[in-house]
Amino acid sequence: MNRGEQTILLVEDDAMVRGWVRQALRDSEFRIAGEAEHGRDVAELIERRRPDLLLVDYRLPDQSGTELIRELRRVGIATPAVLMTANNESGLNEAVREAGGQGSTLKTGSADELLRALRTVADGQNAFDARHPPRAPGRALLSPREREALKLVAAGATNNSIAATLGVGEETVKTLLARSFAKLGARKRAEAVSRAHELRLL
Repeated sequence: MNRGEQTILLVEDDAMVRGWVRQALRDSEFRIAGEAEHGRDVAELIERRRPDLLLVDYRLPDQSGTELIRELRRVGIATPAVLMTANNESGLNEAVREAGGQGSTLKTGSADELLRALRTVADGQNAFDARHPPRAPGRALLSPREREALKLVAAGATNNSIAATLGVGEETVKTLLARSFAKLGARKRAEAVSRAHELRLL
C-alpha cells in the first residue's frame, strides 16, 4: 500500500533507543517529526508538529506510556499510538488497548518488526505484539503500573522510594495509589494491600 510519507513523534528518554529508532526508520516512508523525553511535553508537540503517529516508551521519567496515552485521549487527541517496551510485560497489550493505544512493540525486536507495527497502525489497524503474555484472569481491575506500585506498598516502600524504583515523580505515585485505592474500595494502604491479596491481584 502506498501511504506516502508518515510523520512520527518519538517519546523516549533514552538517547540510545532514540538513535536506534532513527536508524530503523532510515530509508522508510516514516520521518521523525519531533522528539520528547517527558510525557508533559507531548501534547504541545502534537499541536505544533501534527504527527501521523506516536511511538511512546512505556517507562517515561514522569509517567508511564499508557498513562500518557490515556491523558491524550481524555483531552481529545486521537493520534494513533504504538507503545514500546524493553521487556515482555504481562497484561501490557490489554493496558495499552484500554488506554486508547493501537499497538505495542519490543525494543529488543528487529527494525523490520518495528516498521511492520508502524505500517499496520498507519493503515488503520491494531498491531499488538503477541510476545506480551495476556493478563491473568481477575487482574483487569488494576493496570500493570498500579499493580507495580501496590506491590511496593505491600513490601513497605514509601512513596519516595516507590517513585525512585518506578522512575516516576511522587505525584505520579500518589495518582497511581489513589486510583488503586478507589478501584479496591480501600481508604488506607494496609486495607488496599489486603483487598488486592484477597482478589489475587498481587
